[in-house]
Amino acid sequence: MHPVAATVAQQSESHPQSLRCVAPVVYLYVMFTYSRRPQLQVLFGVAVVSVFVILLLRPGQPAQSLVTNWRPPPMLGSIEMTAPPGAQPPAVSGATVPLDALDVQLAAQLYTGQRDALNAEVAAAYSYVSERFGSPANARFTATFEREPGCGIHGLAYTDVRNMHVYTCEGIERQRAVNIMAHEIVHQLEHDRYGAAHLNSDLILSEGMATYGAGKYWLAGQPDFRSFVKNQRAAGVAYPLATHYSGLGVAAMNALYYQWASFVEYLLETYPRAQFDALYISGAGSPGSADYSGAYGKPLADLEREWVAWVDR
Repeated sequence: MHPVAATVAQQSESHPQSLRCVAPVVYLYVMFTYSRRPQLQVLFGVAVVSVFVILLLRPGQPAQSLVTNWRPPPMLGSIEMTAPPGAQPPAVSGATVPLDALDVQLAAQLYTGQRDALNAEVAAAYSYVSERFGSPANARFTATFEREPGCGIHGLAYTDVRNMHVYTCEGIERQRAVNIMAHEIVHQLEHDRYGAAHLNSDLILSEGMATYGAGKYWLAGQPDFRSFVKNQRAAGVAYPLATHYSGLGVAAMNALYYQWASFVEYLLETYPRAQFDALYISGAGSPGSADYSGAYGKPLADLEREWVAWVDR
């Protein structure tokens, strides 16, 4: 065997598959160099074509595209509950610091040494979401960060008593807790804008608006919820809008929150805000319970088809 061909054949045993494909070609090339027989010339040409076909058709590494590798970020770590009207939040042993528009309460031994940074981040979140939502809070409220014994993360909005709770722990980074608080603050803004009707609002609208209002705090780098949900749908994650997440698990709840946010985004970008406001106060709690036909002149099913077409464009 020619020394070059022998070396390539030996190296192919320990190198990637592509080298294994090239080795026979090098070998034949060497043989072709030392022989002018027509049979070897034909064999060399056939071998070259065959190797290139193999290289084109053989399985490769998975594509590193946004769609194929995309996964919904685990924004909420457990099922979010709705505080019933009149419910009082649990007492928290921790100091409360007043800011310009709200108070921040932090449980003892939670985010130790990070108090000033947390206050600044919550203040910035309130400023951002109130502008995005379209109206500020009517009065002061409290943003409370409470310890979660199981080290999960979720929120609970006591909007009628003006106390937003985020349950978290030292093992969860502070920014993630602020992201959830941004969502809960929007629930307070909903209550202040729509009054007691908020307590019975259609989940598509109340959770959709709270997620949409949280904007960048929930978008994980995506430019908007339309793009986020387009990737989510491309990854095979999609539910009918009127689906309740009860019994489906945390992943389904997160996916539905993003879908609902995208649907709210579509309604606000396509129709006047006054129609959305009229729709919001017509709900009866469950997803899809609002009077879509009365507000938009078409049922939810028609609006959902429009929204899906808008997302998939």
